[in-house]
Amino acid sequence: MTNSIQSVLSPLLIISYVCGLRIVELHLSYSRSWLNLLYILLLWSVYFFLLSYTIIIIISYPVHYSTLYFICLLLNIFTTLTTVGSGVYNDKKFRKCLKKLDIVDNTLEQLNIMTDYQKLYMRTIWLVVGWLMVIILTTCGEAYWLRNQYNHNVIIAIYVPFVLNYCTHINHLDDLILASILGYIELKFDQINKNFQKVIRDKHKIKYARKNPVLNSCHPRFLKIPSNKLMTWVVIHLHLELQEICREINTTFGIQMTLKMALYFSHIALCLREIFNLIFINNYVHDKIEFIFIISFWIILNTFKLFFINFICEKISIKANATGCFISRISCSNTDVKIRENISQFLLHVAQAPLKFCGIGLFQFGFKYFYQFFKSLTTVVILLIQPFTNK
Repeated sequence: MTNSIQSVLSPLLIISYVCGLRIVELHLSYSRSWLNLLYILLLWSVYFFLLSYTIIIIISYPVHYSTLYFICLLLNIFTTLTTVGSGVYNDKKFRKCLKKLDIVDNTLEQLNIMTDYQKLYMRTIWLVVGWLMVIILTTCGEAYWLRNQYNHNVIIAIYVPFVLNYCTHINHLDDLILASILGYIELKFDQINKNFQKVIRDKHKIKYARKNPVLNSCHPRFLKIPSNKLMTWVVIHLHLELQEICREINTTFGIQMTLKMALYFSHIALCLREIFNLIFINNYVHDKIEFIFIISFWIILNTFKLFFINFICEKISIKANATGCFISRISCSNTDVKIRENISQFLLHVAQAPLKFCGIGLFQFGFKYFYQFFKSLTTVVILLIQPFTNK
């Protein structure tokens, strides 16, 4: 039965276990942990053996892959290995964050705020289906292009792009796990804010009911609403707990998120350079339309992932900081000294340490970073295409 964040993420987590991205359970037993680590080492040893054989195939056949492509491939492999190492090292912290989210859910359920786990689970299933479709489309598209361009047999034409893009697909899977967790946290912030808005509305109803005896007798349920003091304490506690979870998630995924920004940058720059080279030079590609379609698909995919991660980080930051605005409205109309003091401390905390997602202290994820990313990308692409202008 789907009743927790871990069960919601179970399809993505199971695939990540199989692909060697994470370990199954680190806390079960010492011997079980070593078996999981041995499986990961064995899987990636097999992959590097297959990758070496793929490089031999590329050298044996006149397949065109630029130097920048191999640089991006090495960066992709390095990012994947960093993701695997970080996933193993931070596994306990990752599971602890999931348990904390379950505690937040249980607290919200006590406030009659329910979560549709089945809907979230089905969304995860569709994410897995979309991920598999991306693998099939990219592999078949590049296989078709290799077969027409270099007359490879079907097995080699499918084998080469699948092995070369395996780390890319693994990185996509890790992005889906991160995006699902961040989306779940955004939902919790949204539920807290909506509940606090309801408390403010109910407070005004109570005041109005007390001033109107007729309405008071007709609607006695207004007087049974939980006290603002209790609700304020609960909201502050949940907000601080979610902020702590966000910071732990940022610490857990911070290194690979930063490396992936560099990976997206290099991939998009390389693809734009290849399109320019194809349009103005056309010295090795026979089928322009097919090649442009493949390159454009990779540009759209990387751009979408880049935009979505920055978009959801921006939304979480906005909703987390919006909670302070709702609580300040309670502070202005509350006469309890202790509540006002705790609210003041909470507002000071929100003002001095606003929630934000950073790439290991180098930059902050959000719309500003997205704008600066493409501003820098334009400069680099211009520098990359300058050698072709003379040709």
